[in-house]
Amino acid sequence: MNSKVVKTIDNESILQINLQPKDIIKQVEEEYKESNYGSVKYTKNEMYWIGYLYRYFSYMYELSSIRVYKIVKLKALRGLFLPYHILTPAQAIGRILEAKGMMLNLEDEINRQFEIYKRIRDNHSH
Repeated sequence: MNSKVVKTIDNESILQINLQPKDIIKQVEEEYKESNYGSVKYTKNEMYWIGYLYRYFSYMYELSSIRVYKIVKLKALRGLFLPYHILTPAQAIGRILEAKGMMLNLEDEINRQFEIYKRIRDNHSH
């Protein structure tokens, strides 16, 4: 959540760079190096789902990665992997927010998603 890559994703400057997923992984590995720290090891499927959910959450709700992490910690997401990984990201996040009493107004949510769509459409038309 504190990596240089995440900062470029959060501030959207990553959109100006041609990076492949393997390049992003390489950058994170170079910044943090491989470690045997910690006794809890995550599977690749858990890490993929957790990372995807964090990115989706951050992007769809226009929250920084750190803010999303404060809402739902890594350990909590790991505990939700088995029951939630079969849901869409929107459904999983909706359930997480509901459990935390953080549900958004549906009309506001639809309007917010439409604004995101327009932003994406405008960015692709340039």
